[in-house]
Amino acid sequence: MKTVNQIKTQYAEQAALKALLHAQTVLEANMHEMDSYIEKFKNATNPNDKAAVLNWCLNHLVCNLTPHLRLDLIANAQAEIARS
Repeated sequence: MKTVNQIKTQYAEQAALKALLHAQTVLEANMHEMDSYIEKFKNATNPNDKAAVLNWCLNHLVCNLTPHLRLDLIANAQAEIARS
């Protein structure tokens, strides 16, 4: 029979794995978007256009990718594992 602490640890580990798999899925889904920015950068004909593409890419990473990674879930799972 498992102790309460063992059950809490198991739950925390399952939550951590789920959070990591979610982040992996989000990253994989955004690879196509990054490919698009890479192509736009390669095809840019002058430094101003290249800089604009980099700006668009940074905006995408900060505004679209980062919030969807759910880093809070990974951090919460890490804290729970540390407590157990």
